[in-house]
Amino acid sequence: MAWRRLRWQTASALFPEQTARAFERAWFGVPDANVDAAGQAFLAGARADWALVTGGGATRRVRVYRWHGEGPAVLLAHGWGGNAAHWQALVPALLAAGHRVVAFDALSHGASDAGALGPGQSSLIEMSRALLAAAWHAGPIHAVVAHSLGSAAAALALREGLPAAAAVLIGAPADMRHASATLAWQLGVAPAVLARVQRNSEQWLGMPWGAFNVPDIGRCRPVPPTLVVHDRHDKEVRWEDGAAIAGSWPGATLLTTEGLGHRRILRDAGVIDQVVAFLAQRLSSRGAPAAAIPPQHAERTVRSAVRTEDLGVAR
Repeated sequence: MAWRRLRWQTASALFPEQTARAFERAWFGVPDANVDAAGQAFLAGARADWALVTGGGATRRVRVYRWHGEGPAVLLAHGWGGNAAHWQALVPALLAAGHRVVAFDALSHGASDAGALGPGQSSLIEMSRALLAAAWHAGPIHAVVAHSLGSAAAALALREGLPAAAAVLIGAPADMRHASATLAWQLGVAPAVLARVQRNSEQWLGMPWGAFNVPDIGRCRPVPPTLVVHDRHDKEVRWEDGAAIAGSWPGATLLTTEGLGHRRILRDAGVIDQVVAFLAQRLSSRGAPAAAIPPQHAERTVRSAVRTEDLGVAR
């Protein structure tokens, strides 16, 4: 780690332009995530087809998975480097509650086509566009549940008009500028090099990095009632990010877990029960928004939620 940091520090000082290109490629790089046998069996039980993302001179295919129920449709958005198989613990619970469930692989993820930057590269904007394409393709969508960077993509989609009556954001990052600055500091990339990366990428992203601030979306645009779920000791996305989002989005509730981290939180039975209960409260059995429910500005804590009967909830 120390040697890698020294290497980035030296490169930042001697070769700032080349270092900026290398860091940009690392920042927008998508980690490999193979789908194991259990994930493949899970996805084989869905109806799979394609949604299309257009723009940039090409049409790209987004893999969409559907599980049929009679109730309101819930769209699931995985995180960076993830895929639709990451939802295999939540989908059965949603189906048991009567929901129709839709999931997708973002561009350069899973079975979907590569994004505009090529294989193994993508961006938050592309994730959001893939989410919107899946929603329009398999809609109408009544709620969105998202994890990690998929939560930021869902927030951008809500800003662009995704007609969801409820949202659940799990392990959500609040601000891409802060996240990139944290990674740059960890690697030893100079602030001037990071600024160069942001300027360069803004040219092809088509918007400033300041537009990727999730709390600001709740301050500037109408957002649906939202459950923000975050582990107190998440090592990948700090808990304070979730707290900032919940504090800025009107009607949001923050559910804090203890001991589940960034990924196990998706498989925890207690968290899944809370997500299903929240959606049941916010959506009617016919798939329309539920009758008016007073907004809640509350925080709840789930400590080491392993079984439903072990839930300890405090307001």
